[in-house]
Amino acid sequence: MRSRSDRQATRIPALVALVAGIAFALAGCGGGGGDSGTGTNRRAQVEARGAQVMPFDQSRTTHIFRTTPTGGLQTVVVKNPHDVKQIALIRGHLRNEAKRFAAGDFSDPMAIHGMKMPGLDALRRNASRVRVEYSSTPLGARIAYTASDPELVGALHDWFEAQLMDHGADAHE
Repeated sequence: MRSRSDRQATRIPALVALVAGIAFALAGCGGGGGDSGTGTNRRAQVEARGAQVMPFDQSRTTHIFRTTPTGGLQTVVVKNPHDVKQIALIRGHLRNEAKRFAAGDFSDPMAIHGMKMPGLDALRRNASRVRVEYSSTPLGARIAYTASDPELVGALHDWFEAQLMDHGADAHE
């Protein structure tokens, strides 16, 4: 039988996580993808959280979200074509993310943009119905998303739009 102090010690991390989650939501970060009137502040928060999730330097890269009739293309490229270290970091990260997204694991984008990102609930529930393909590009990497269901195509488009809004000047369509 565990002592009272042992039981309390296991509750502390759970309590810290709960308090952090509440603070995250109260700070306006839980809405995901929206520019709720404090765009500059939200973008700063997204950039700070992105630095915890993405191994490459966001200020030295550009995120490109291009919707297609069947889904979309998510590309990350370096701003300096000679920055081979950043290219390698982009490729490794997007390769891993493509595997996770194909399995319905969108925890990294949720950690950056918030738990309620538009489109993600549908994508998580229906991951097996979305084709996710990684490819290297000369300046970085790309993930292509393809779906035949119009609802999932719409979910991908909503998700892309949310990321575009959050990344500001470091992203474009």
